[in-house]
Amino acid sequence: MSKDKRLLNKKAIITGGARGIGAAIVERLYQEGTEIIIADIRKENVNNLIKKIDKNNQIDYFQVDLSKEEEIINLIKFAKDKWGELDFLINNAAIEDEYTIENQSLKNYKKTLSVNLDAPFLCSKYALPLLEKNSGGRIIMMTSIQGIRGLKGNISYNTAKGGLINMTRVLAVELASRNILVNSVAPGFISTDMSVRKDGVHEGDTQWFKDVYLKYEKLPMKRYGQTDDISGAVYFFCSEDSKYITGQTLLVDGGVSSTF
Repeated sequence: MSKDKRLLNKKAIITGGARGIGAAIVERLYQEGTEIIIADIRKENVNNLIKKIDKNNQIDYFQVDLSKEEEIINLIKFAKDKWGELDFLINNAAIEDEYTIENQSLKNYKKTLSVNLDAPFLCSKYALPLLEKNSGGRIIMMTSIQGIRGLKGNISYNTAKGGLINMTRVLAVELASRNILVNSVAPGFISTDMSVRKDGVHEGDTQWFKDVYLKYEKLPMKRYGQTDDISGAVYFFCSEDSKYITGQTLLVDGGVSSTF
């Protein structure tokens, strides 16, 4: 890990930063010198993360239910009062369900979309004035290969992630003149809490996964990804190395989307 602190004094809001990929993003950007607000509903998880890694008082926590517009407005106000500006908005928070269309209720469908699709829209909308204060900034969407390929039993999640990919393109076009770059990261199989099925078995340990993805090489790299595989991609989109990239979705999936 670099000790150069290449994002020193930069300021970031990271939604869903309490655990999994979000926590890995928090840790990576923190190590690069970024000041961070974690926006999450899980207070205990966030406090434990801050206690573990924050030695320099660079991380704040704002408890928020991202399904509620007024709470998102309060989150952005908190950032405005604290910093007055913003460099990075990382729209990472997501929830998942496992319903097929015949078992999916409109209520549950809308609940998933409210966090996975509506919240990134609202966070981006209300954060614009803060991003513009720095003569531009970066918005990074956490989408999924499920937004590009179909996977049965996850219709609301897949629909939201697909919507995020096109939202990335639209916002990139709209905001380029304001020097705000908008990109997405699309993880494949990444080992997090979401990898554990309802029966308590990690998906990577199932015979189905071992057969389809390992034995028959649907997953060319033959391993689950780790959270730092994703946080590195997010860092790239925050860094000056990506200063001429916008409207793109980077698939971090071990090659699974390249097979058929």
